[in-house]
Amino acid sequence: MNLSIPFSNNADQIIPNVWLGNLRAAQDEQFLKNAGIQVVFNATKDAPFHPSIRRRYRIPVDDNLQEEEIRNMELWSYEIVYKLMKEYKEGRPILIHCHAGMQRSPAITAMFLMAMYRMGVDQAKAFIRNKRPIAFLPTANFEKAMRGFERSLSKNLIEGIE
Repeated sequence: MNLSIPFSNNADQIIPNVWLGNLRAAQDEQFLKNAGIQVVFNATKDAPFHPSIRRRYRIPVDDNLQEEEIRNMELWSYEIVYKLMKEYKEGRPILIHCHAGMQRSPAITAMFLMAMYRMGVDQAKAFIRNKRPIAFLPTANFEKAMRGFERSLSKNLIEGIE
């Protein structure tokens, strides 16, 4: 079984002003400057923020396939998506990252797209994979969290997101 990771950019623009990437992108001062990044959503428990970033949010979730971490992702998703939407609607360029930019940050980005554009999980994942082919490889570790978020959206349990 070949589990090698294909070459990928450190960050890819998913929609205008929303970048999805890895820790290298989050620490790359030139990238942050060139992309105009003003807001960083850091989906790690302890990776540092670049000192130039003033608007910062942490999603303290590990990517270890443990049920507790998958549940934590879903629990954090409502607050994070609300904050993502607020920052996005205020026109601030955003970087969403985790360590590799393959699981946690793509899951958060998918939930943002689901709320923003009323995409389903599969549509959001395909949209992201089209822009960042390494996303969700080999499979989506946070599938269960994304499905739970999707159910909440369909039940209109997330107020104030519009």
